[in-house]
This record gives sequence, C-alpha cells and structure tokens, in this order.
Amino acid sequence: MTTQVTIPHTQVFNLHSERADAHFQIWVAEPVAGVMPLPPGPRQVLYVLDANLFFGTAVEMSRLMSQLYGELPPLLVVGVGYETTRPAIQAELRARDFTPTADSGFGAMAQSHPSAPEPTLPEGRRLGRASEFLDFLSEEVQPFVEGRFAVSDEGSTLFGSSLGGLFTLYALLKRPEAFDAYIAVSPAIWWDSAYLLKLETEVARSRDDLAAKLFLAVGGAEERADIPQLAPFRMVSNLHAFAEQLSEHRYPSLALETLVPEGESHTTVVPVALTRGLRYVYRPRRPAPRP
Repeated sequence: MTTQVTIPHTQVFNLHSERADAHFQIWVAEPVAGVMPLPPGPRQVLYVLDANLFFGTAVEMSRLMSQLYGELPPLLVVGVGYETTRPAIQAELRARDFTPTADSGFGAMAQSHPSAPEPTLPEGRRLGRASEFLDFLSEEVQPFVEGRFAVSDEGSTLFGSSLGGLFTLYALLKRPEAFDAYIAVSPAIWWDSAYLLKLETEVARSRDDLAAKLFLAVGGAEERADIPQLAPFRMVSNLHAFAEQLSEHRYPSLALETLVPEGESHTTVVPVALTRGLRYVYRPRRPAPRP
C-alpha cells in the first residue's frame, strides 16, 4: 500500500469566480515553526501564480528561509491553480488567464506545440483574459484569504513566471495598489509585439508613480542561439528594455532590482529568482539619507 506525499499544514479550496467566469483552486500553506516558535501577529502573504507548477517550491523554500536563518518573515503562501493534473489543460487555462491580449505576436509558435491536443476552451476564451483574472485576484481571492486567515495589511507579494511573469507585470501597471511587491521571472514581454512596453508608456503619461517593489529576473541562457526554442523571444533583451524604460520614467516610489543569473534557463531560473526575489522584497527599505 502506498500513500501520497502531501505538504503539511496546507489546505485546498475550490472557488468559482464571478469576475472571470471560471473555476479555480486556492491552495494555502500556513507558516510552520522551526527551532524557535513562530512570532505572533498577522502574516504577510505570498500569492503564487501557476500553483500547479510552483506552489511546492514556494512553500518549502519560504518556510526554510524563515525557519533556519530568519531570512524571511513567516509567510502565508497562497497558490492560485486549476483543478486538473493534465499539463495540456493547465497550459490552456494559464494562457487564457495570464495574457492581456488575444494576439501573441508569434502566431502558433507561441501558443502550442505541434503535438498538442485540440483546445478544449471555446473560441474567444482561449487568450486575452488577464483583465478578468486581475479582477478575480484583487476582488475575490484577496477578500477570500483575508476572511479566513489573519493576514497583514502590508507585505503582500505576487509571484509569476513566464506567462505568469507577463501577468505579474500587467498587474503592476494596471493596478499597482493590488499588491505591495511583484516578482516577475522570465516574463513574456515579447507577447503581442511587446505590448507591455507600450502599456508602460501609457501608464507613465497618466500617473506619476508606481508605489511598489519590483524584482525582475531572467535566466542568462534564455537568449542563447544554441537554444532555438527560446532565442527568438529575446527574453534577456526584453527584460533589460522593460527595466530601462521603468527607470527612465523615474517613479519615485518604485523600488526595482533585476537579476540575470548566468547559465540558468527558462526553468532552472525559477527557484534562484524566487528565493532572491523574496529576500529583496522582504528586506526592509533603508531610509533615504537626510539632505
């Protein structure tokens, strides 16, 4: 007889979204005490996109970093995922939810593998639903979590990778007040002919500030010519272009850091960037020097 391995002190909730008109699973992991007891008080929250892919990594690393050396405060980790174990279905659903427009700009190359099964989502609901998904996160998921767990009014972080990184930056630009910090790893800035760069230009014209911490990361090997599946998307160049554009607009309350670890690919960069990003996000800001 065998039993499944589970992550201790976790719960799974099924949630239907009125805003997105779709079903989701909300996975919640409470912090676990290490050698020392947990400090009292409400918890800061890490929201993890693509929970089916990254929840376990985020939970175990954030717990270890908190327990062993106190590199992080004890975090409540909230994953947003899908009620399926089929990677092809997960890929469809995340493409629906994380993309801000229905045009990838790369045609079928960016949307499916030649051997992928036929889509299960109806025409018109396969891409470009990021606005509805952002409503779901800020108007349904956050109140759901706040109503069931003792969480802090400050210190919320949104983490996403690849298309999830694209959405993370979209959320920062569209609704910066939704989270206190954003960790975007290998963001698909190439989407729809670099739509995000155009959106950021529009944001800079309409507002003077983005009050948030932002950690941007991409693997140093993601634009190498010997990895033809990645090179056309210009992942490294696009990340630098986005960071430079943000810096040029001089948002006074935006704290920005970038990381391009050498030798890391689109997959292996995730744990490196997540742990470094968490340390950056939860490191107290140093007060500005007095004039």
